[in-house]
Amino acid sequence: MKSKPAHPRHKREFSGCVELIPPQPLFIEFIDTHRVWAFPIQHLTHLVLHENLQNRNRKILPPDELILVYSPALVVLHGWRLEFLLGPLVCGRVARIHAEKHLGALIIEEAWVAEIHVVPHEKRVLNPGGEAESAKE
Repeated sequence: MKSKPAHPRHKREFSGCVELIPPQPLFIEFIDTHRVWAFPIQHLTHLVLHENLQNRNRKILPPDELILVYSPALVVLHGWRLEFLLGPLVCGRVARIHAEKHLGALIIEEAWVAEIHVVPHEKRVLNPGGEAESAKE
């Protein structure tokens, strides 16, 4: 009768006092209804969190606005409890932010992003034929 091996067949790189974590993402993706944008996480120069000025006296609009400044574009997020994104964003732990227009069940201490607006500094980014059009002008 064969005895079962004491250790599973899964080979571990390290054992004991070393723990490997997944590598941090290099890019952060912003997914809206029309596009997927990706920017290098290290290129985030600064961010601003404040009250969504469009929300005044309108309870159904997202109360928070978070502006992320990258060298090629501004990324504007509207949502609820966006302050919970700050720590993970600064530490480079966010790989993807997806906009969900319809508010679902909010989980305590979790951000909800309703809208993503990416404003490139160069308009050619939005129009693939932009080089030809700008040459005409």
